[in-house]
Order: sequence, then structure tokens, then C-alpha cells
Amino acid sequence: MKTPVAIFGRVSLDSMDFQRQISDLQKVADRLNYEVVSIITEKISGAKNNDERLGIRQLLLEARQGKFQKILCTEVSRLGRSTIQTLRLLEELHQMGISVYLQDLNSETLNENGEIGFQTEIMLHMLSLFAKNERRNLIDRIRSGMLQAKKNNIHCGRPINSKEKKADFLAKYPKVIDGLGRGFSIRECVKLYDVSLATVAKVKGCL
Repeated sequence: MKTPVAIFGRVSLDSMDFQRQISDLQKVADRLNYEVVSIITEKISGAKNNDERLGIRQLLLEARQGKFQKILCTEVSRLGRSTIQTLRLLEELHQMGISVYLQDLNSETLNENGEIGFQTEIMLHMLSLFAKNERRNLIDRIRSGMLQAKKNNIHCGRPINSKEKKADFLAKYPKVIDGLGRGFSIRECVKLYDVSLATVAKVKGCL
């Protein structure tokens, strides 16, 4: 019985064509005796989060439905517009036991025992470092903007003397709530869902 797989292709501009990616990955599937049960493509112009990407949402939906066991992709950058988003997606797929074949590396992210291989571990470690740098740069930009606003006597954040209702606060972090409910630690939730340690701790305290 052939292994069911999905092909995922992405390009950044409307003028670009992902047909080459599909064709190359179909050849990979034929060579490895895989059965392509789904072909998911998207054109993304602009830095959208994975939660906003219809292609990624469809990919995760079909993954949860058990439609395929592996995903074929030309390179890891197709999976996310940022290293943070890519890391989060890979970890979510790995939790479901789904391996990702990366054509440029000619390897899968999980081995035949469903474990992360040495090459993948190095790649994920590098992605984590890049993600950490992205977060640091983002924090620096936010702090710089707030400092400039303060100099201009502009108030940032929630209106003065206002309080956010607990239900409204929790409604903003459904994934964190789900992760805590599944037994993930606070630090694991910080890494998985790209939120601050203080926010996850506050969510846990409100539950």
C-alpha cells in the first residue's frame, strides 16, 4: 500500500507560477512510491501569519483529518513567512506524527520511527536561533516606537484607568488555552504560540 502524501507549493507573487514545484514534487512521489492524495498551493503577497494563510489552514485541516502521512515541499521556507511561523507549523505537524520531505535537502524531518533526525534537529535549532533574533528585533522596534511616542506625549496601549475583562482577555488566546489544557508547560506554550512568558502565565492564572 502506498504512503498517502500531500504536495504543498507556495509562491510570493501573483506573477509567479508554482507549477514547477508541483511537477518536481510529483516526480519525488513517483520515485519514492508515494500516493499524492492532496495538492495544496497558495500565492501570498505580503507577510501574513500562518493563521491567515488559506493554504496552511487547509494543510492543517487535512492533517488533522488524517488524510496524509507526509508532506512534500521544495524547501522549508515555503512553510512560513518567518522562522517563528515555520517552527510553530513544523512542531504542530510533528505532534500529529506527520513528516515533511524537503526536496532541497533530500530528507524528511522525521525518521521511520517518527523521531526527529539529527539533520532536522540541527535545522530546527538554527530556526530557533533565527526566531529568537526576530523576536529580539521586534521587541527593539516596539520599545523604540514607545519611547518615541512618550517623547511626543502620546499614550500607548490600553486607555488609561481601563480594565480588560477576563473573558475578553482569554478570548484572545484560544491556542494558549488549548495548549495548557493538553498539558504543555508555560515555556512550551511560549515557544509554540509565540507569546510572552508573562502572557501565558496570566492566561494560566485566569483559568
